[in-house]
Amino acid sequence: MKNKSWSASLHPEENHQWGIILAGGNGARLQHFIKARFGEYRPKQYCALIGRRSMLRHTIDRVSSLFSADHLLTTISSNHLSWAFNDLHDRLPKTVIIQPFNRETGPGILLPLLHIHHADPQAIVAMFPADHFILQEERYRSFVVKAMGFVANHPGNIAALGIAPSTLEYGYGWIEKGDRLFSEGLFSVKKFWEKPNVRLTQYLHEKKCLWNTMTLVGTSANLLNLFEQHMGEVFVPLQHITHAFGTTSESDVTEECFKTIPSIDFSHCILERIPEKLSVLQMYGVYWNDWGDESRILADIDLLEQQHQLNSEEEIHID
Repeated sequence: MKNKSWSASLHPEENHQWGIILAGGNGARLQHFIKARFGEYRPKQYCALIGRRSMLRHTIDRVSSLFSADHLLTTISSNHLSWAFNDLHDRLPKTVIIQPFNRETGPGILLPLLHIHHADPQAIVAMFPADHFILQEERYRSFVVKAMGFVANHPGNIAALGIAPSTLEYGYGWIEKGDRLFSEGLFSVKKFWEKPNVRLTQYLHEKKCLWNTMTLVGTSANLLNLFEQHMGEVFVPLQHITHAFGTTSESDVTEECFKTIPSIDFSHCILERIPEKLSVLQMYGVYWNDWGDESRILADIDLLEQQHQLNSEEEIHID
């Protein structure tokens, strides 16, 4: 990294913990399912598939206790504003980062990351997809806290939260864990695969590899270094617009930049290339699922309904 200020030393005892909720995706694979269920199409993160809260609001409520109000950013796409308003109406305006266009996860992560580093060069950043289903939320938060503590003490590492697969599923990212590291549940990473083909997925499942939950923790300095090294075609133009952050020209400058940058996937372009810089914290006692597929959503809704019915029957029996 050419800018030496981006390698500032960390002071974990100060409040340098930040979060990014990634809500900029369009959810094209679920378009027909969502339209049939709600009578109109909207990205799934803005849908209340269970209960009354949207997936985005579930995510905000799940992790907000980990960060001060101004340290939890949500990134959305500009064409989602009408849907996002209800979920973000109580968030501080400066914490809502608007992408003019959806350019996949690379720019979707880099833009809020640059905002965070601009405000706090010593930041430790946790990233959360807005469209994942998680039970045992308190236990999940404890793993996030453990990952942030690990990164604070080992700022050259990126910690990914992994989980043992509950079934043989396709369309997930996979992590092959290596040697145990400094504390229970933490491992080095031998290799990372983003959505491998059917045959490789079957092999990884048999080898007892982990699903990547895409909950990632790293320092802003380390993450920006990786963007510069492996995604320069996005990093360079976006880094040049940081001078406009907080000014009246920010929106226009960002839009002009997004018109020119390509769509790039973060996992393919960075995570798959840096297994030696990754660590994985294996979660236990947490149910997690990526709701990118209709069958997964319906299976989890059915699971919750069965549990609710069982709990109701137990209450009746106790009475």
